[in-house]
Amino acid sequence: MVSPCLPAMVACAILALLSPSALAAESPARKPAGPLAGLPSAPGPHLQKITALGEGEWLNLGKPAPDPKWGQGRGRSWSHKMAYAPEYRGAFLCGAGPHAFIKPDGHYDDIFFYNLNAHAWIAIFPGVDTRTFGEDCKAGRLKVNDDGQLCDQDGHVVPLAARSHSGQTHTYDPDSHRWIYNGCATGGIDPDWWSAKAAWYTSGLEFIKGKPDKVAHQPLYFDTISGRFARPVGTKPARGGGARGEVTFYLPTRKAIWAYSSDQGQQIGDPATGQWKVTKKPKGAPGGGDYGACYDSKRHRIYLSTGGKPTANEGHVYIYDVATDSWSNPPNKGDALELPSTNVGVLNYDMVADRVVIFCGKEHVAAWNPESGEWTPKIAMPAAFPGVSYPSYHGFYSPDVNAHLVYVASDGGDNGTVWVYRHKRER
Repeated sequence: MVSPCLPAMVACAILALLSPSALAAESPARKPAGPLAGLPSAPGPHLQKITALGEGEWLNLGKPAPDPKWGQGRGRSWSHKMAYAPEYRGAFLCGAGPHAFIKPDGHYDDIFFYNLNAHAWIAIFPGVDTRTFGEDCKAGRLKVNDDGQLCDQDGHVVPLAARSHSGQTHTYDPDSHRWIYNGCATGGIDPDWWSAKAAWYTSGLEFIKGKPDKVAHQPLYFDTISGRFARPVGTKPARGGGARGEVTFYLPTRKAIWAYSSDQGQQIGDPATGQWKVTKKPKGAPGGGDYGACYDSKRHRIYLSTGGKPTANEGHVYIYDVATDSWSNPPNKGDALELPSTNVGVLNYDMVADRVVIFCGKEHVAAWNPESGEWTPKIAMPAAFPGVSYPSYHGFYSPDVNAHLVYVASDGGDNGTVWVYRHKRER
């Protein structure tokens, strides 16, 4: 007979094997009541395999367990970033992927969370049901509140805002335990550009018009404690707004949101008030778009790719320094590599190795030293990677297990698997 205490004892044993940083993440004062209720879940046996990884080794965890009701977090092109929430041991996946993509069950613009401890998907938002959208608006099951936001019949905000690809446009605020999606359409009831004239959307539009939009250009927030969505209202955002940043990160040293795009410039927002400071053309910032990027938690810097094919005298890495509010583009050293854009790979800052680690599609892994500016030689990806056609790459680095997790699936497909890579073991 198995003792009822054995599962708990096994979970504790696995936790003891994890890196010290796994025990340092601050849990919220109140337990979450929404989709993330009960997290972090008990560590599964796959975490022992992750812990055992040597330097430069890979592990294929296979297909995550589906959400019991809403299935798999599907692949989505040009959406490589998964925003990591350390206190919940997992990361957010968003973006429609294929333009105006509607899943086989009729839902559009879903948001999922990968539960690392359980190797499983959790549906944060299943998406708007395009099959019933018009009728739901007509019957009052969907309506527009006084702030101009789409909401359900109980007044809870319903997201309808993706710009198809999420790129680098979402981040996580561990101080307020909120996920921030900055890749939204400009207002509270606007869908992505490709769905704006779709029959499913226009069928409900006449029933949800007529109220001023007080949330224009503001990011969408998901409060992990209440399990509800919201946008800040009651303040006037800066011209151009926050919700147009190609790259978005939460700045823990400033308790602020940072966003950048070559057309809107640099924007720093107060998540409490919704006020934004805009520097239209910051000196030394990159042009182009579709940036690969990551946040250096040691130096409090953000590293960006060139946003296109580098010019002859352009360094491959742009640096934004939070403390000095300044940009730089150091010259390349040696056999410098390009940072991958959002549809060809993943890049993360590795806290243990103190390196920016890049995963360039099915080609190679390499690492950049922020101190010296030098690159390691390319290392080939596993022969079986990615294992799907027309792959979309998504990923994050978990300091809690000192590993990089790369989720790869066909664009719009539910055939994805999670691969794990360790660059350097904790000493």
